[in-house]
Amino acid sequence: MNAPTTMTYPRKIPKVGETAQVRKTMTVADQGLYSGISGNIHPLYVNEVHAQQTSVGTRLMFELAVASLLTNSLTEVGGAFCRVSAMNLTFPNPTRIGDTVAARVEVTAVVGDRVTCKVSCKRDEGGLVVCEGTAELVEVK
Repeated sequence: MNAPTTMTYPRKIPKVGETAQVRKTMTVADQGLYSGISGNIHPLYVNEVHAQQTSVGTRLMFELAVASLLTNSLTEVGGAFCRVSAMNLTFPNPTRIGDTVAARVEVTAVVGDRVTCKVSCKRDEGGLVVCEGTAELVEVK
């Protein structure tokens, strides 16, 4: 019998100015999964008839589901030994189901084992900012 394969991950040292970006179209399936995990059944997010009565005219994506796209980019700049220790986010505009969103991070400071990043999510349509703020990564030793 063969021994299990062990993967090794190199330690990465993020550099100021380093960026990463991921793009994803937010789907009904994403909405359903997030609603199931969070238990949130607010009508703006899950009831199309109700949402059509708003100025947006359709269901919105959960803001934290959109913000979760940032974790992919944060992992890319932080590497396999960093985790998110803090996020400070605002959501100036809504994201609709079906919108394609680009989640971008930029390393702004590296002090010891702490990495600070500027983060943003923008809708492809018109480049409208739907999430912005900062995130901090720390090394897990």
